[in-house]
Amino acid sequence: MWNRIVLLAAAVAASFAVTGAGQVASPATVEDPAAAHAVRVLTGSDSAAGPAPAAVLAAAIPADFAAVSGYRPVAVTDADGSARLVDPSGGCSWLGSTTYDFGPACRSHDLGYDLLRYATAKGGTLGPWARHAVDDRFGADLRERCAAVSGGAGCAGLAHVTAGAVGFNSWRQGYGSPGDEAVWPYLVSGVLIAAALAAPSVVRRFR
Repeated sequence: MWNRIVLLAAAVAASFAVTGAGQVASPATVEDPAAAHAVRVLTGSDSAAGPAPAAVLAAAIPADFAAVSGYRPVAVTDADGSARLVDPSGGCSWLGSTTYDFGPACRSHDLGYDLLRYATAKGGTLGPWARHAVDDRFGADLRERCAAVSGGAGCAGLAHVTAGAVGFNSWRQGYGSPGDEAVWPYLVSGVLIAAALAAPSVVRRFR
C-alpha cells in the first residue's frame, strides 16, 4: 500500500517537472504598456468607479491589435446596461453558451487572453497579474450573469466549476501567456503515473 503511494507521489512530482505545471511564468523585462493598460481597463482592476463606457473600453485597445490578432473587438451591452468588449468569434469552447447564456462572458474572456497573446507577440509578455485579472473578471462575469437571470444554485454551481476549470488551467500554465503546448510532456506524464499504479502489482506477480 505504502509502496504504491510513494511511487504515485514520485510519479506526480516527476510529471509536474516534465510538464512545468504550476511553475510561474516570467514576464518580459519590460511589459508591453499598451496591452497592460488594456487589460487593466477591460477588467476594471485599476478603477473603483464601476464599469467603463464602451468608448473608454474601445480606446484602451492597442492601435495595432487588429493587425496582430486578426480581428477587431466589438462592444456588447449587458442586461444591466453596462458595456463590454468581446471577441466576436469567441465562445465557451468546451461548455457552450449554456441555458444561462455564458457566451458574452466567454467571448470577453477570449479577448482578454488575446491581449495576453498580443503582448507576447509584441515582445512584452505580461506578468502573472494580467492572467489573474482576466480570470477573476471572468468569474465575476459568470456570477453576475447568474444573478441577472436568477439562475439559482444550478447556475451558481456551473459558474463555480467553469471558473475553477479556467483557474486550474491558468495555474497549470504558470499564469503565463496562453499558447500552443507540446503534447509529449503530457504523454510522458500519463505513462509515469500509469507505471506507478501498475508497478506494485507487477512486482507481486513476479514474486
